[in-house]
Amino acid sequence: MIKKTSVIAMLFATFVCINLTSCNNSNSEKKETPKVEDTKKNTEVDYTGTYHIVDKTSCDISIVIKKSGNDLTYKSGNVEGKVEIIVEDKDTYLNFMAINGKSPEGDCEAKYENKSLMIQNEGNSMNQYNHFKQCDAKYLELKKIK
Repeated sequence: MIKKTSVIAMLFATFVCINLTSCNNSNSEKKETPKVEDTKKNTEVDYTGTYHIVDKTSCDISIVIKKSGNDLTYKSGNVEGKVEIIVEDKDTYLNFMAINGKSPEGDCEAKYENKSLMIQNEGNSMNQYNHFKQCDAKYLELKKIK
């Protein structure tokens, strides 16, 4: 008798679990839709143009981003390469591939916001790097001028 009730209880629990997991939660659909719309909005942004450093006392650099077919490319001084767009939640980053040596170690990531790029130029004692050696600032802000 104990075995029959255990089997019946297990079958009932399985039935309840299957029904609960197969229910369509309308709230989860609403959460997925904005992510797709945000991605579409970010792909409509025109990243091309010339970006100049705001604080010219630390250095004088510029980055030119152009469209080349379906890709974005950059040029900064004598260095050229591809630009990768990274969207994380509501933030957009531009990854300048191999701007400071071979990729991925030489990649430089910039946060894109309001037609400007924010780059952490220097690391710390645990993670040492310097993207633009001619610049003595830890953070570099470049604004789009064209």
